[in-house]
Amino acid sequence: MRKILSIPHKKQKSTCYINGLYDFVMWKGADYEYFLLPLIGGMAGFAYLNFKNVNPQHMVFWGNRTKNLFNELEPILKYKQEISEGKSWKTTFVKIKESINRNVPVVAGALDMFFLTYNKEFYQKMHIPIHYILIVGYDDRIGEFYIHDCSFEQLQAIPYIDLKLAMEVEISGMSKRNTIRTFLLREKLPNELEVAKEGFRSKARRSINPPIAISGIPAMHKLAKKIYKWDNKECFEHMVSYAGLTPPLIPENLKECNGLRFEQANILRKLGNRYGIKKWVMASGLFENSGEMIIELCHYALVQDKIRCSEKVIEIANLEEKGYQLLLEAG
Repeated sequence: MRKILSIPHKKQKSTCYINGLYDFVMWKGADYEYFLLPLIGGMAGFAYLNFKNVNPQHMVFWGNRTKNLFNELEPILKYKQEISEGKSWKTTFVKIKESINRNVPVVAGALDMFFLTYNKEFYQKMHIPIHYILIVGYDDRIGEFYIHDCSFEQLQAIPYIDLKLAMEVEISGMSKRNTIRTFLLREKLPNELEVAKEGFRSKARRSINPPIAISGIPAMHKLAKKIYKWDNKECFEHMVSYAGLTPPLIPENLKECNGLRFEQANILRKLGNRYGIKKWVMASGLFENSGEMIIELCHYALVQDKIRCSEKVIEIANLEEKGYQLLLEAG
């Protein structure tokens, strides 16, 4: 049996965590600025985790985990998720095909790019187990799935056996093996302004008064106090790599390590001007400055300058708190 869904696709490298959902909502008639969804879902955010028996012991993330991102977007876009995780490949394989047969594409991941045959940059060269794809078709005759990947314009094919291997990923707190998601969208999606208003307000509240102390502004202040005790180079490198676009890799150009603040500033400026919301434009300038500070922080981190790192984290926290306060005041 063979079936392929004809879904428009937006190529945007290093955005696999949102690319599949974005393609799906565009297919269903939405019209949003590309980076709006990941930003209101928690990217360009902050989390600080401290573990006893994990390496590195201290982990800093400049954005949301993918599973949390989908959860944060759910009440804003008013969709329902169906998640299958930790099950056998046989069960997952059947679920994928059943979903395609119902005309519902499938977001798969996290998965390991080492097994993605179509991606010559990483195939059989490097294990990067944090990738996501959108499965839109299959062909039993030749044993292939057809997928959209954020790094490629055209539809890609991957043999069943290679996707099976790629999906054998277990990442604590992020993804279980054979994780797939489908989304049930309501018939009429909210417009861009409705999504932006509700999304920015929600993100601002979560950042200033987070439900748990490991995230948002309070977590930044906690990091500023704790970083003096860091003695592991990998902790500093983790903080730098997750400020960039291709963690766990550290880019040669640290300007990429701005924690997506430049994207947040750009979206706020663009939508603020489009809809006449001055406080969004004002906040954009603060997040632009925050992005520059995160780049400076990454330079200090790579030489393990704990004093400068602590000072810079406090500056970032104070600046971003002002920015989020403006988003709350904008209503």
